[in-house]
Amino acid sequence: MDEAPISCFRDQLQFLERAGEVRRIERQVAAKFEVAAVTKRVDPGPALFFERVDDYDIPVVMGMDSTRARIAMSLGTTQTGLIDRYGAALKEPLAPVEVATGPVKELISTGDVDLLRDLPILTHYEQDGGPYITTGLVVVEDPSRGIRNVSYHRMQVTGPRELRILLLPRHLRRLWAEADERGEELPIAIVIGCDTAQRLAAATWGASIPLGLDEFSIAGALKGRPEEMVRCETSGVRVPANAEIVIEGALLPGALKSEGPFAEFTGNYGGVVQGQLIRVDAITRRRDAIYQGLVAFTAEHMQLQGMPNEPVMRNAMRQILPETHAVHITPSGCGKFHAVVQISKRHESDGRDAILAAFSAVRDVKLVTVVDEDVDPFNPRDVEWAVSTRFQADRDVVIVERSWGNLLDPSTYGTKITAKMGLDATKPLAGGDQFTKAIVPGAAELDIAAYLTPSL
Repeated sequence: MDEAPISCFRDQLQFLERAGEVRRIERQVAAKFEVAAVTKRVDPGPALFFERVDDYDIPVVMGMDSTRARIAMSLGTTQTGLIDRYGAALKEPLAPVEVATGPVKELISTGDVDLLRDLPILTHYEQDGGPYITTGLVVVEDPSRGIRNVSYHRMQVTGPRELRILLLPRHLRRLWAEADERGEELPIAIVIGCDTAQRLAAATWGASIPLGLDEFSIAGALKGRPEEMVRCETSGVRVPANAEIVIEGALLPGALKSEGPFAEFTGNYGGVVQGQLIRVDAITRRRDAIYQGLVAFTAEHMQLQGMPNEPVMRNAMRQILPETHAVHITPSGCGKFHAVVQISKRHESDGRDAILAAFSAVRDVKLVTVVDEDVDPFNPRDVEWAVSTRFQADRDVVIVERSWGNLLDPSTYGTKITAKMGLDATKPLAGGDQFTKAIVPGAAELDIAAYLTPSL
């Protein structure tokens, strides 16, 4: 696999700035609401570099991965090539290597640590329970089994050295429960300032990512070079040497505290829940560290949620339908609930089979639209055209009742039970010329900039 043009967060920021994808904001802004307000108003626009946030000496960057084009650019591929690149990384992960030290160790604080004094942690929405870390990669290791897990979780700041975290029933929840049963602390690290490959890898879950598959090995494969890792100061957990900031600490056994509310990816508030407690023991960072933030319910959030699960779904679907070409988990479907699947249809039942296979592959998905290979699954206008001209509700709908849904989907009214619907928007095999898509010869290959640039 070719190397991506970026190797770490800072490298990516400079790469995107050279490409004109970053806007710098020089005026002073507040960490409470104002950074989030500006980010929401430009969403999905350029990445934003806030040079002065309150009185902190640490700037804040938002929106690095808010468009699919920017993600593809950072990984050295095209928007259509993303799913192949990610699929290859899942198939052939590249193990990280340990190094003695790195830039994230330039400043080390293990004594006088105060999260809100030391870091510009943001408050996003008006009813949020307080400042939240939203884009920190949570890293834990189990030396007895030789495994590492990397994942995303919302973390509310509730004290100078205290965080409360929401653990859904996935790998980290399992590791904490095992430690809790033994009455032991679980050492963790929270990594802030991560590049696209690391962020996507941490967001990947499902049958293709069993407990024990190191997500940093997926990130290394995406970039074409192994991640360089350093050991934490207060535990044996290893973190990327080129990160901007690392918060070290431990998940405590038996400690559950009220956490929330928090505006979730659905654009609704998650209520107050019982979350696990994190004790913070140290902060290490670059001397000129940059804080990376993320506002929930923005394009960046949806891209990071949806895109990593596209190859997971496609790989699973290809076991049933080998000619499944592309999967798009759409940002407008909250990066979780809606998917568009592109297939080459060989049998009249292929559209229906694709719908059922998609539901089985990623359980959060509750709406699937299946299209032919002449329809661009990443273009909402093209997909809606296929539905309007190739779909009939009385024959092309598949409905699955009383299926398991997502805990945070408000339409389930808290039951987690959902109905799922599939739309077969493929043309019939014997449909004739009336289903042929009209194409202007040569239009797709034109360098349109050459036509629109004014002549001198």
